[in-house]
Amino acid sequence: MIPTGMNELAHERVLFDLHLEEWRRTHLGSFVLIHADDVIGFFDSLSAAFDEGTKQFGLQPFFVQQVAPRNGVNVSFFGQRILAG
Repeated sequence: MIPTGMNELAHERVLFDLHLEEWRRTHLGSFVLIHADDVIGFFDSLSAAFDEGTKQFGLQPFFVQQVAPRNGVNVSFFGQRILAG
């Protein structure tokens, strides 16, 4: 259940956290776009999710977060980001 009285991005973060384990099984590595109570979709890249959010919502706030593995570690190898976990 999502508490009332939260700002929009905090509300969207709670929605993300509520579904994270499920999405780890079905959308691992994807970027999820959330606006208010709606999961807009999953995207292959941050830029694709951000572009869709900007297209649909303009300057209104929206939430984008990668569905990452539990206890993931971000490392850099010659400037390339690698997600391990």
